[in-house]
Amino acid sequence: MNKVEHTKVLLGQLIKQTRAMSMDQHELALRTGASKNTISRLELGKGVNVDTLFLVLDHLDLLDPILETVEQQYELVKNNPQRSTSKVAKELPNDF
Repeated sequence: MNKVEHTKVLLGQLIKQTRAMSMDQHELALRTGASKNTISRLELGKGVNVDTLFLVLDHLDLLDPILETVEQQYELVKNNPQRSTSKVAKELPNDF
């Protein structure tokens, strides 16, 4: 399992365990505007819309630690020089 798949599964398990302490999937779906099927997919580590993921994490009070980590990482790179774009037009092969 690659890192992306592993992360989706771990997030799904975290969401499921946190949600199960106070509500069922149907209630979380109603509170976040998602469908019950989407909540189920999220908890199973399947792909969902990133907006839905963030809404669910925020509703379950799980977004703040993630945001803090992202902010810390951004502070480390925000002053790095950016690569300039190439001004040279790339030639495409003529295969006619």
